[in-house]
Amino acid sequence: MRLLVAVSIVIVATAAPADAQSAPTKSDRARERINKAWDGQLERMREAQIAAACKGEAKEHYSAIRFNKRRTYVANCITEAHGPVVDKAGSIP
Repeated sequence: MRLLVAVSIVIVATAAPADAQSAPTKSDRARERINKAWDGQLERMREAQIAAACKGEAKEHYSAIRFNKRRTYVANCITEAHGPVVDKAGSIP
C-alpha cells in the first residue's frame, strides 16, 4: 500500500512541471489577440474623451473666429492630458 502511494506521488510530482512548461495553445494566442484589441479600444475611447473635453474647453475660451488659437489650445490640452514625455534615460526633455 505504501509503495502504491509513493509511486502515485512521484508520478504527480513529475507530471505537474511538464504541464507548466507547455507551449502556448491556439486558444491562448486568440485570447492574447482579444485582450490586445480590447486594450486598444479602451485607449481609443479614453483619447476620444480627452479630445472632447479639450474641445469643449477651447469653445469656452475662444470664439469660432479664432480657429487657429482654438486648434492650438486643443492640441496643447491633449498633450498635457497624456502627461509628460519621458525619454529612455528617465529625464523629461
